[in-house]
Amino acid sequence: MVATGVAVEAVVNGLLLGGIYALAALGLSLVFGIMDVVNLAHGHMLMVGAYLAIVLLAATGITPLVGMFLAMGVLFVFGVALQRVLLERVVGEGIEQPIIVLFGLALVLQNVARILLSGDARTADIGIPRGWFDLGFLSFERTVTFVVAVVLVALTWAFLQYTRTGQAIRATAQNPDAARHMGIDTDRIYALTLGVGTALAGAAGALLAMLFPITPFVGWSYLLKTFAVVVLGGVGSVPGTLVGGLVIGVAENLGDLYLGYRNVVSLLIFLVVLLVRPQGLLGTGGEE
Repeated sequence: MVATGVAVEAVVNGLLLGGIYALAALGLSLVFGIMDVVNLAHGHMLMVGAYLAIVLLAATGITPLVGMFLAMGVLFVFGVALQRVLLERVVGEGIEQPIIVLFGLALVLQNVARILLSGDARTADIGIPRGWFDLGFLSFERTVTFVVAVVLVALTWAFLQYTRTGQAIRATAQNPDAARHMGIDTDRIYALTLGVGTALAGAAGALLAMLFPITPFVGWSYLLKTFAVVVLGGVGSVPGTLVGGLVIGVAENLGDLYLGYRNVVSLLIFLVVLLVRPQGLLGTGGEE
């Protein structure tokens, strides 16, 4: 029998982990909701962001909380270039071609990481003295990374809601043809969207590197988790993505505590929500 205190601790730390899942899933949700592209390389972009933070820490001593922003910048440029060089040629030509391109990219990123980093599992220290805070039974690392993740989710939501570029992104998501007729450069919006999506994945990867070992093969696992969050919260809904991330984080922790299984919980939730409520908890089919 699991003690009540242990279960409460698992729930709270699951909520803290769920904030990072929400951040990771937000990038996937944006790309799918706006570009109608399933980014099968999203988990591997998260892996790249994690390794960038880890390598920066080892080479320069830069804390991952700072390295995260450098990883975001690198992956933003990578996402924009990916759209301009490859995906621009296949987006709108059917769902199969972008999937094939991105699946191939995922394999390339995985194998490059394996060759360069020998496939070793690596982590990054958070770089903040734990003596500064007394958080009781809460995980210090999860608390800090949760706060950073939620702030980034909130900033992304504010960007989409209150800036002209964000409004152009939402208009493109609702009706690309009408957006073009209104003078919106949809090709630029698509490139920007993929850049933002990959940057968010990189940020989530840097945060996860402070919690769990990272290997070149974790991309598939985190891709599944982010899919589960997006399906649960609803495509294009920022609040829904946050709720979905929290639910998945708690469910995984409780599944690990009571059943001894963690990753299978995401898959089960993914399948159940697809069957019962495919639009998700807060999904409306458009950008929130």
